Amino acid sequence: MKTNKQLTVAVCSSLLFTLGAFGQDADEAAHAALHQIKAAYEEAIRSDDLSKIQPYVAANASGVMLTGEEVKGLDGLTAYWAKIKKLMGPKGRYEVTLNPNRSELFGDLALAHGSTEDVVRTDVGKVYRFSSLWTAVCRKENGQWKVIRMQGTMDPLTNPFVNTRVQLAKVVYGAGGIALGLALGLVLRRKPRVAAPAQRQSPPGTS
Repeated sequence: MKTNKQLTVAVCSSLLFTLGAFGQDADEAAHAALHQIKAAYEEAIRSDDLSKIQPYVAANASGVMLTGEEVKGLDGLTAYWAKIKKLMGPKGRYEVTLNPNRSELFGDLALAHGSTEDVVRTDVGKVYRFSSLWTAVCRKENGQWKVIRMQGTMDPLTNPFVNTRVQLAKVVYGAGGIALGLALGLVLRRKPRVAAPAQRQSPPGTS
């Protein structure tokens, strides 16, 4: 009887170990597949070819971009990217590096999140460097992980675009203040014209 119990414990332990190892392998395979989405997105932005992420975007995908605009599907992403390129100028370039944290797996759902390192170069030589936080919800469809929801967040107060507008405002208002000061100075420096006193006329009969 004791031998049978020992055999049963050994078999159960072996089975649990096998299942645990299988589950771990499955998780690692999922993380590797999710990492492919990251690499595809970086390459799509770098090469200006969003078709490279088409296999990883669900038909009903949606998201909120860094500018607060909502997009839907790959067509929405493509239209948004076209708008960003227009802002950068014809020769502008955008590069992004995703720094993912460990994704959280829930069966056929995965919650991916992390940060980015972004570099924007406009066609007039202006360079913007900034970072953001991102979250993506992925779902496994027919054996393929696809993004169904995404969102990016950037500091609304200290990002380089806001800083540039603030500096521009300082220049504009500073120049306006200087111009106003010069105008006032010119006005104050002008001496008022004083009318010459009228000559007294002698009474008739006097010389």
